[in-house]
Amino acid sequence: MELLDKVIDSAQEVLKIIGPGYGESVYEEALAHELRIRGIAYERQRNFDVLYKGYAVGSARADLIVNPVWAGAGGEELVLELKTTKNIQDAHKKQAQVYMASLNIPNGAVLSFSKEVLVETVSKPERKFETRPIAPKKCKGGEITVILRDAANEVYQYLGTEILYYGSQNEGKKIYTNAIGVELRLNGIEFVEGTYNILYKNQVVDKYTFDFVFSDRIAANIFVPKKDVSLEEEIDELSLYKKLFNFKKCYLVSFPNKENGQVTVAEV
Repeated sequence: MELLDKVIDSAQEVLKIIGPGYGESVYEEALAHELRIRGIAYERQRNFDVLYKGYAVGSARADLIVNPVWAGAGGEELVLELKTTKNIQDAHKKQAQVYMASLNIPNGAVLSFSKEVLVETVSKPERKFETRPIAPKKCKGGEITVILRDAANEVYQYLGTEILYYGSQNEGKKIYTNAIGVELRLNGIEFVEGTYNILYKNQVVDKYTFDFVFSDRIAANIFVPKKDVSLEEEIDELSLYKKLFNFKKCYLVSFPNKENGQVTVAEV
């Protein structure tokens, strides 16, 4: 029996015994136990650097690596991403592909515990990156909307939506923000992350950070859709800090929360 077939058979045993409806962590624990009973080597929550076009933009953890090299069983490792969704979506497969590319593991699959065990195999993407001399250039006000939208769309197509909500919300946002930074630098755009003091009668009472500060007093922030804060509220907040710190223009880059959505760039 092939390795993935053995994993699927193990997952079906788990679902038969405990049934559907639990969270991912329950099924991960149960599947790991079943693999252990069957003598199938695995590694849980392997830490690794998430790579965007060869650059580390954050860190993540893979649910399961089946047949890890250190077990000495021979053959190739398998990245296994676990879900509890009714359907396996492209975003789930794209997440696995990012993990596989980052870990340099050619084999992967998404496995979902629903009313039945759903499985989609995933191929490691072939990603060749152009190497070219990068001439630094400053961002002009009229160009920044297009530059940010192109960079964000490139990142969105590469990473998908699942990693956007990886870990705590800030973890996912940081990965995407760093990836946009890579995209900007690959296109020669100069920027810094800018943190500014909020003063009350010359006393620092708080700090505020812009994700990107360009030349000519232009800044941009990344917005991750979330339940407790709307896009309009985020725009209002950015408008407040634009005025407080005397920026000429500010932009808010918003990612969609579903696959095949649209990246938007709003001037504040």
